[in-house]
This record gives sequence, C-alpha cells and structure tokens, in this order.
Amino acid sequence: MDQQPKPVVVEILGRPLQITGDIPPERLQMVARLVDERLRELQRAFPSSPLADLAILAALNMACEFLESKEDYQQLRTDIEQRSRQLIQKLEAHGSSSPPGP
Repeated sequence: MDQQPKPVVVEILGRPLQITGDIPPERLQMVARLVDERLRELQRAFPSSPLADLAILAALNMACEFLESKEDYQQLRTDIEQRSRQLIQKLEAHGSSSPPGP
C-alpha cells in the first residue's frame, strides 16, 4: 500500500503555502527559509518592485549559484580523479621497483 506524502505548510514572505512532495519536511522547511530570506533581501533592495519581479530575480540568482556550485563540484571531481590516477601510477611504479617483502 503506497503512502501519499503529507502536505507541509511553509511560509514565504508571511504567506503560508501548503506543499506536497517527496522531499522530507525538514528539508522543505530549510529550502523555504532560504527562498524567504532571498526574497526579503530583494524586497529591501528594491522596495517598489512587484513580487513577481522579485521572485524572478530570486530564481535567477539561485539558479546562477546552483550552476556555479555544480561547476565547482565537477572541477573538484576532475581534480580528485586526476590526482588519484597520479598517485596510483606512483604507487605502481614504486611497487615494481622495490624489492619483495622484509
């Protein structure tokens, strides 16, 4: 018997939103707080801007940060793989040139 996810109520800019999804409630609350903080920052910076414009700016900012993090992660992964190969080559070279056992 499949259990349906329970709705979670989050608050963004003082507005309660009921969200149902596969994300754990604690994680969803954390994400909602992040979005709320970003929107509040933008509201302070651009007080006369419509909420829809602020939401688009927040989405663009967060998407940009996501892409930068993703690129950083890929670069880190590439660096680790390259260093691992180098270490393995050094270990293999050292292992074949050293005398057997004590």
